[in-house]
Amino acid sequence: MGRKRKISLKRVLIGVCAFGLCAAIFFFISQIQNKSIPHRNTIDTKISQYSDSHIAESAIAVNSQFKNIAFEAPPGKMSISSQFAAAIKAVKSLIKISEKGAAKEYGSWVWTPIMDMTPKYMESVISEAKANKVNVIYVSIDSYLDIFTMQKGTERDRLKNEFGKKLENFINLANRNSIAVDAEAGWRNWAEEGNEYKAFAVVNYVKNFNNAHKNKFRGFQYDVEPYLLDSYDKNKASVLKNFVALVDKTEYSLGTSTLRFSVVVPDFYDEKDKMTPKFSYNGEKNYAFKHLLNILDKRENSSIIVMSYRNYAYGNDGSIEVSSNEMQTADRGAYDTKIIIAQETGDVPPPYITFHNTSKKYLLREIGKIDASFSQYANFGGIAIHYANAFLALK
Repeated sequence: MGRKRKISLKRVLIGVCAFGLCAAIFFFISQIQNKSIPHRNTIDTKISQYSDSHIAESAIAVNSQFKNIAFEAPPGKMSISSQFAAAIKAVKSLIKISEKGAAKEYGSWVWTPIMDMTPKYMESVISEAKANKVNVIYVSIDSYLDIFTMQKGTERDRLKNEFGKKLENFINLANRNSIAVDAEAGWRNWAEEGNEYKAFAVVNYVKNFNNAHKNKFRGFQYDVEPYLLDSYDKNKASVLKNFVALVDKTEYSLGTSTLRFSVVVPDFYDEKDKMTPKFSYNGEKNYAFKHLLNILDKRENSSIIVMSYRNYAYGNDGSIEVSSNEMQTADRGAYDTKIIIAQETGDVPPPYITFHNTSKKYLLREIGKIDASFSQYANFGGIAIHYANAFLALK
């Protein structure tokens, strides 16, 4: 009996040691895979998606007449449902439930103001988008603010009606070509004091539009880039907190609507990028990217679109490397929010951040590398190309 016990004990010790060794190897590999990559390229702090030539002046200027219009503030403390969701998330992070299999997004932006769109233009951009396998178009509706800020009267009503009809035609045509449409809006100052009415106006327009039409917007998207504000370098935490609060209030305002919610961000908002400060919001001290994940996870099918603008996927400072921190943070936290990787094709400096003056074949090859690299992550939601006109012009 004593000999048998010794053998049994020996086997247990060997088993424990083997398990410990395997665990150590697994941990070592996971640490390599999740290696932190601090951001070093400050060019990303100057990158912008929207163009001064496309944005409506009313989206930029501050109209004091509307300064008191704002969203209702969401509850400050976590609700029971939020706490339950957080508990589920914690369990998921431990057991690594895979949620792969959903169709990936392949989106592109259309900046052409709605009132400038002709039937011929709509037909052209949508048919070409379909031919290039685009399945979502993010259409800018910033120009609605030109109408919103007008004096109330018959002319304002006429223009609002025309704006809605053009949007309806665009969405109907896109949907017939199996392309979903998201409403996009934003400017760097929208989260600052006295500017919230702009966001409030467009969000309510989108909700009302969906309530009145059979063919609806699939979602609403913010492209607010507060890091471009003059005040950003003076007080980064305050500017980022304002932005996070705007996103939170908007998510709350979307309420029971079926609208998806997406937010465009640069590639340095994550903790491991070491380019932004930690700040407190809603009782939690964290970095902007994590705060955004916590908010967006409250809405089904939300996404964060990361401006990972490089014209090469692999290697030092390539698209994959500058996106890895965000992908890993979402993965480790077992968030449901998808991470979509955006690429640039517009004529913008410096040359290495854009596929302008390259070929469509080269762009597709690099996108394929991104897709292959991030396909292991359940959070990977697909690719977005900025922007449709430049993308479709590539040969």
